[in-house]
Amino acid sequence: MEKHLLVCTDGSPESKAAVQYVGFAFGKNSRFKIDLLHILPDVPPLFLEPGESMAEMVQLQGFAEQVEKENRHRAGLIMDEAKKILTDAGIDPENIRSLIREPSVRVAQEILDLEEAGGYDAVVMGRHGMSAFAEFFMGSVTHKVLQHAKGVPVCVVHGKIDSRRLLVPVVSAPNSKRVLEQAAWLLAASQPMEVTILHVVVPLVVQGMTAVWPGMADMESVAEGRILSDAEDMLDQAKRYLMEQGVPQFAITTRLEKGASAVARAILKEAREGGYGAIMVGRRGISRARRFLFGSVSHNVVQQARDMAVWVIS
Repeated sequence: MEKHLLVCTDGSPESKAAVQYVGFAFGKNSRFKIDLLHILPDVPPLFLEPGESMAEMVQLQGFAEQVEKENRHRAGLIMDEAKKILTDAGIDPENIRSLIREPSVRVAQEILDLEEAGGYDAVVMGRHGMSAFAEFFMGSVTHKVLQHAKGVPVCVVHGKIDSRRLLVPVVSAPNSKRVLEQAAWLLAASQPMEVTILHVVVPLVVQGMTAVWPGMADMESVAEGRILSDAEDMLDQAKRYLMEQGVPQFAITTRLEKGASAVARAILKEAREGGYGAIMVGRRGISRARRFLFGSVSHNVVQQARDMAVWVIS
């Protein structure tokens, strides 16, 4: 079955990295169709002012038309460069389409509308280097797309990626099945990859509580034993599922991380130390208010991953 990707590009190094990742991951697969999306930037507001005289108004209008013309010319160059990256990677030029859209102040919504109408299998974007402070109050285009994408995987790329190792954290939740389904198609569609299925177990009892309630340690020990046994079973089931989908047994590793203080931190540590090129995480079903105030595991992984692609599955 053909896969259809929407790849967003604005000419920045970050979006170029996203295009390069698509070529790296899917370059030898002839069954991929790729739409390259570029939304033209707005004309600076200064050029839209009425001016204090007719001569000034005409001059400003001329500047605005020149800026718009240059933006369209630059869009063509951006598309040409992106197409070259993909074709050099082995993607059939007949399977690449350029979509240049008119300026919009609602860039994220434009992407979401196109994603909803276009029947895409995934959206791929670069992660811009916005500070955590700025993103908390203003939100980036990538962040907004991640928040509101409906059922379509969103891949956020940071930096240069040259590893074919995929890390798939799973939890005992319905979303994990969806993550494994998407991992199976990614592994089947890309060039040979290794995959590690990871489950992180955090301590049940806060450090110091056993000193106050001595019996707490025994209760924790019993509960932890059950949790670890269930976790091992879950990892075995996940491995069997990927094998049933055609992933070779030798390409699959399972890992149980115990005693981590934070799930996102444990995922990122494993990804860095293991030399992974991509992480695939599920977006938990928490409320928008909680996600805004506290952040989710997937949000933290996206923000902090370096030189990796992070696939976020709804």
